[in-house]
Amino acid sequence: MTAMMELMAAIDELPVGARKSIFVDDVPALLIRVADEYFAIEDVCSHDGQPLTDGPVQAGQITCPRHGARFDLRTGKPMCMPATSPISVFAVECRADGIYVGPKESASASSAAAVASTVVTSGTTQTASSNASAVAREAQANGDVDDGAIIDALRQVIDPELMINIVDLGLVYAVNHGEKKIQIDMTLTSPACPAGPQIVQQAKMVLEKLPGIEEAQIKLTMSPPWTPDRMTDEARDQLGIF
Repeated sequence: MTAMMELMAAIDELPVGARKSIFVDDVPALLIRVADEYFAIEDVCSHDGQPLTDGPVQAGQITCPRHGARFDLRTGKPMCMPATSPISVFAVECRADGIYVGPKESASASSAAAVASTVVTSGTTQTASSNASAVAREAQANGDVDDGAIIDALRQVIDPELMINIVDLGLVYAVNHGEKKIQIDMTLTSPACPAGPQIVQQAKMVLEKLPGIEEAQIKLTMSPPWTPDRMTDEARDQLGIF
């Protein structure tokens, strides 16, 4: 059975670079035009639940204006910290009478899962899918490692004072990797955190245990300074912060 699609905008309503706030099945969403492609994404950052409405769009990604998390417009996949979970993407069709948007596309919270999204190019609908196993094989051949594996490894590093992992605490700002090396930009809950050296050493150790990784560099920064609003909902729940 064909999924129910709903008219969301006229063709001339969205010039190149424009966006429109919409609702899909009562979910706040953004309809975005990039060149001759149309995308529909959930208008909520998975990191802190804030709107993506005014976030800049570049290279097929939208950036959260609050903390800088980036998401792929086609898949909803988080492309950098502090976000670790995807946002929903919606099916899009370009028809003679306008742009139609349908229910959520199938997506997994794991960055290694296969993700599909509908892309409209020059007035026709095409389906683009990512094959997780193929991506993993290519990454391994290049001496690289999957983003999801890096995040999972960093979740093994626990702040000994708060007893919460550094990913859910929001201490990890950026992840860069390639050519068998990983660089992590991260912070501490305070500049004088006594557990700082221990956390840095543990992060380096878990990353250098990943297959194909020869060196992990941990770069500490206090800019911007850490605040509790960088934590995930799960971390807030553990600490009783509502």
